[in-house]
Amino acid sequence: MKRFICLLLLLTLITQSFNKLGLILAFKVNQDYITANFCENKDKPEMNCNGRCFLAKKIKLAEQNEEKHRVENLEKTNILFFCKMNKLEVNESVPENGHLTFNPFYLKFKPSRFANDIFKPPQKVFA
Repeated sequence: MKRFICLLLLLTLITQSFNKLGLILAFKVNQDYITANFCENKDKPEMNCNGRCFLAKKIKLAEQNEEKHRVENLEKTNILFFCKMNKLEVNESVPENGHLTFNPFYLKFKPSRFANDIFKPPQKVFA
């Protein structure tokens, strides 16, 4: 069942990606019928259009439809950024010898939009 669903999704993606190729193949298969029924230049045989005007219209229509869907999708897209605010607490005073056991840089830590849950400041080193 999983294999069938994967193949169906893959086929859907391929169909969307190669829709212009599908239009061209359908045109080549039905070129005689299109030339006889839909060609706008039937009365001008010196142009040798053979239905290419119809194909050009269909490709242009497909591109406009694709662009319309792209714009609609961009309008519907909401981008949210989540940032976990890390609050540092220092409960110790400076030792008698005046040597700090932690880096004071972390007291001024300001999370950016790229902050993630993996970041953890170094712990106190016991020597």
